Amino acid sequence: MQDELLEAKKKAMALLKYMDRTEWQLRDKLTSKGFSEEAVEEAVEYVKSYHYLDDYRYARQFVEFHHEERSRQRLRQDLYQRHVPEKYIDQALEMICENDDAALQKALYKITHGNVELTYEEKQKTAGKLYRKGFQIGDIKRMLEM
Repeated sequence: MQDELLEAKKKAMALLKYMDRTEWQLRDKLTSKGFSEEAVEEAVEYVKSYHYLDDYRYARQFVEFHHEERSRQRLRQDLYQRHVPEKYIDQALEMICENDDAALQKALYKITHGNVELTYEEKQKTAGKLYRKGFQIGDIKRMLEM
């Protein structure tokens, strides 16, 4: 049993060495490697005690890295899929990106290739694409001046 606990701790450290993970991701990875529930729990608590595993830090870094490319809604969804607690998602979003303007401008430029003269139909199609990417319809209309 002690050998399994030691191996689980080593594996947890190795998994976190090159890539930050959420607590859920680490638990899932260790479980899939065949460690017992007790060994997984012990390993997670061990790495948390040294602050190698921190869901809030993960959320903050994720939002910092992706906030210029993705809408707030998409960021929220991506973090939720990684099982980051809702309070950490809210805090990271509030701290880093107040609105979607930068990401929306970047997405709009990517879709229109910088073309500012759009017909009504092109604006409608563009608005639909942006809405499906998680941007708010009010922000989209403001950017497209519909």
